[in-house]
This record gives sequence, C-alpha cells and structure tokens, in this order.
Amino acid sequence: MTLEAALTEIKTFWSSTEPFPFGKYDNSHHVDRLKKEFGVVIPEIVHNYVKSFAPSKDFYFDTVGNPMCVYGINNLKYKQDGYSYNPVKKEAIENWEKSFFIFADEGADPFIIDLNEIEDGIQKLIHGTGDWNNGEIVADTFGQFILCSAAQHHALNNFGDDPIIDDERGFSLTEKAAKWYFKNMKFWASNYYDEWCSVFDNC
Repeated sequence: MTLEAALTEIKTFWSSTEPFPFGKYDNSHHVDRLKKEFGVVIPEIVHNYVKSFAPSKDFYFDTVGNPMCVYGINNLKYKQDGYSYNPVKKEAIENWEKSFFIFADEGADPFIIDLNEIEDGIQKLIHGTGDWNNGEIVADTFGQFILCSAAQHHALNNFGDDPIIDDERGFSLTEKAAKWYFKNMKFWASNYYDEWCSVFDNC
C-alpha cells in the first residue's frame, strides 16, 4: 500500500478533532542528511516517507499497551541513543545493524526497516533481550503501517469511553469497536492481521 493510498483511507475515519500531521511537509533536505549519516543511497520507499510523509514532531498513536511514538523528522537519524549509540560511553553499540532505520517505537521496542533488505518490510524488534534477533514483521510498507496504527488508535478512542472489556470471557474490544476494527483490519493488515489484532480474544 502506498503512502498516498493510506492517507486517503485514513481520512475516511480519522476524527476531525484530532491532529494528523502526516503528509503535510516537504522534508527534501532531510533525505540528503540521512544519505550522509547512513552512507548509503536511501531506498525509494524510505525516501518517499521522509520527504513527503514524516511528521514535523513526534506523534503518538494509542495502542493496548505503551503508546506508539512515530518520530518527528529531526529524530529520524543514524545515531539513536540506546539503539545504535551509547550516550554514556559516547560510542557506537556494536550489536546494532548499521542499516537499521528506526522511525518509531512502542515502549522502547523499535520499529525499523533495513535499508539493505527493504523487501523484509517493517519490523518490530524486542528490546532487553541482549540482541536484536527477536521481533516480527508487522507491515510491508510505511503506508500499511501508518494505516494499521491509525485504525487501532481509532478503535481505542472513538467507540465510547472504554472500548475494552476485560472479564471472565477474556480481553476484548466492545461489539461496535470490534465490528469496525476486525472487519477492516482483515483487509488493511492482510497477512499481518494477527500482529495487530491477536491481543484481543474476540478477534
């Protein structure tokens, strides 16, 4: 899914009372900055996201757990504290792949795309395990990722004061939220439906 198609879809459900800062800025000069920082040609999928879609400041989507922080343009960079760089020792962290481009995190679990393996899609890696070999693919493209993130945020915020039921039947979305979210995510998330929906027992 392209970024443009995702933005069009999001506009059909995103609340007009909430800001949506994606796709509003020309960040062309930041593409050149990242090319110098990473020392590689920035792949087209990343180039397009940075140039035309990345928000100007950090933006948060609600999730079931920690909020997801999508980095603002100035936080898209090669030297990422705690991931690629140790700010205390002032040195690079050796077990971090230099080609990993972080653009978001959820409770310090980074969302990355490998600049050398674009076909691997968007991956969510797990921090605190001693290496970065644990994680899962959650989307094929930035467009699919942003759309699924926006959909989850919408389901958690626009179907009553508390869209979650946690009782003897399990951890579930309320009926209206579930009907909207699960139906749409079967199409939007496609192969990654479980990654976005399996936290709910009624998915």
